[in-house]
Amino acid sequence: MIDLCGVSLFRYHNFIVFLSLKGRAVLDVEVKSSYSKFQMTSKSLKVVKPTFSESKLESMLNGLETFYHKKLNLVGIGFRAWCYFDSIKNCQVLIVKLGLSKDVLVFIPSDIIVLCLRPTLILIKGVDKEEVGRMAREIRSIRVPDSYKGKGVRYENEVIHIKPGKQK
Repeated sequence: MIDLCGVSLFRYHNFIVFLSLKGRAVLDVEVKSSYSKFQMTSKSLKVVKPTFSESKLESMLNGLETFYHKKLNLVGIGFRAWCYFDSIKNCQVLIVKLGLSKDVLVFIPSDIIVLCLRPTLILIKGVDKEEVGRMAREIRSIRVPDSYKGKGVRYENEVIHIKPGKQK
């Protein structure tokens, strides 16, 4: 039994939509229907055959109460990031300068919020834990930290082991 405090629940065809003050999350029941069954009441949602979808459901509800977040540090001289809202494409755009020949544009989906707290610190937050992690991996994959100098995009508390250079 999963408690739905402060979260509204709607069912539309094969989808269950969760709404709260922080955002919305959509669960596709058709894909999960072969694995689990759902029973909805006015105050709760019960998963009859619990499998991996129950933990996914709990993760969604936790995300609606408190956002999931990841922080990325840009380590290197001249590495900068800033973001703006593109009104033509109706999405947020993150611009990252990482020592490449051109600036890298990353288009952010509507269910994720990206904030540049400093020019070298990026905060990614959202309701869905998987989407936040995927966006952080996508930004990090632009320039993975170098094993000799340590320059690149790192997670907040990531430790990079620097290899020694050539010995004479």
